[in-house]
Amino acid sequence: MVISQNEITDEQIDISNTNDESKTDEIADDGLRFLGTKDIAKLMGCSIPVARQIMKRKDFPLVMCGKNLKVMKSEFIKWASQRRV
Repeated sequence: MVISQNEITDEQIDISNTNDESKTDEIADDGLRFLGTKDIAKLMGCSIPVARQIMKRKDFPLVMCGKNLKVMKSEFIKWASQRRV
């Protein structure tokens, strides 16, 4: 059975257009959102290599995922608000 575009309802369009951002927003509310090196660089207004250096500091709440550097969003906000970079 072939369904034409005209037969698709608004509900089906809404379901098909949902993306992972809505799931990410739900997770972010729980404080489980992780930020990567690119995210930190963008938030701090620095280059990616400088962000890596900052993330490797001993006082930074770093989480290693293999070779990837990650930090929980809530922990980064807490860390950034407590110190000057």
